[in-house]
Amino acid sequence: MPEDILTTVMAFIYTIGHWLGEKIVELIQSISGVAIPVTIVDAIGLLVILTIFLAIAEVAKKAIWVIVAVGWVLIVLRIAILIIG
Repeated sequence: MPEDILTTVMAFIYTIGHWLGEKIVELIQSISGVAIPVTIVDAIGLLVILTIFLAIAEVAKKAIWVIVAVGWVLIVLRIAILIIG
């Protein structure tokens, strides 16, 4: 059962990557007129997926640091209020 789920997920990712690769290759070919070999379509698509994941992770990393900083400020304020009052 777990192998079936993993196979399905990997097939889905590959399909999306292949589709993205085809679209990017079509875009490059229409802009530049250069014939790009079909053999690198999958590589381009999977690199696009990896780039998207990295961008999402970078945004999430920044958001987490903001949340942590706000948390520390609130903790320090709480301690200061306890000390003062």
